[in-house]
Amino acid sequence: MERLESFRKYIILEQLDSGFGMQRTPGGFVRLEGNGEGIGISVQIKYIKEGTQPYTIIIIYDNDEELGIFRVGTLQVISGVASYRKFLDHATITSLNIKPERIKYILIASEHQDRVFIPLIGICKKEVPWDEVVRQRLIRKDKVVQKSQEKKPDIEEEKPSQVEEDYDRDLPYVNDIELENKLKESFEKMDPFSNPRHDYFWYRVNDIAKLSNLLYSCGVNIPLFANPRILVGLFKYRHLLAGFYRSDINDLNYFVLGVPAKDETDGKPFEKICLWVPTQNSEFGDMTGYWLVYINLKNGEFVR
Repeated sequence: MERLESFRKYIILEQLDSGFGMQRTPGGFVRLEGNGEGIGISVQIKYIKEGTQPYTIIIIYDNDEELGIFRVGTLQVISGVASYRKFLDHATITSLNIKPERIKYILIASEHQDRVFIPLIGICKKEVPWDEVVRQRLIRKDKVVQKSQEKKPDIEEEKPSQVEEDYDRDLPYVNDIELENKLKESFEKMDPFSNPRHDYFWYRVNDIAKLSNLLYSCGVNIPLFANPRILVGLFKYRHLLAGFYRSDINDLNYFVLGVPAKDETDGKPFEKICLWVPTQNSEFGDMTGYWLVYINLKNGEFVR
């Protein structure tokens, strides 16, 4: 993507879903300000209630022939007032294929498991009215018609057990090819284990914000910033693992997140769905292994 020209644009935020006002109808604005280095985002809101779930700032944009969804960050509300600032560097907007002229909406959303409320919406192009299809794209449907028990593949095994699954056609699709291409472009490939496997591919992640944005853009929902043990692992050992497990034998296709830890007594980042795998690498001090968590790329669900 070529470097951006300098620009500044204000988008008015107006109420879409009612019931989120504090004494009066909430409102505000978003300022987008760009230059050759990237895009700055500034959000100012008044008269909005503190919700049971954090509000998420979401950019909806045209991404070639599909709809792009980028969750910018979480909005904190204090006494009905909220503000937020973030700068997206050139590498980030290039990896997500965000172009200012293609941004359609900016949403302030309250996302729940099976529904999404949108208290405020900013329409960037007045000739493009709000489309409820966007809300449906944000809702992650996780109803399973038939599902057999899944097993995490043991990294020491050569042939993981086969899993047969029958999913509802409405389940979300994870674009694993796009995700892998973006990981290749953004992070360094590495071999963290002493027994390299042809069915595992690993990348060394040192920018959790970039990883979070890439995962969201491809349909993988892992609450990276909300998990302090992931942040501790990254801070202490200066990296996370992101990778793939693929098996042609039994048609398994998983995204794998690895969180470094001192040993298996160190806190699990995901209590009941982690697999401890030891390793030896003097580069990372007293680290002796990784907690691995698997996400099924057929439906975006954690493998339990």
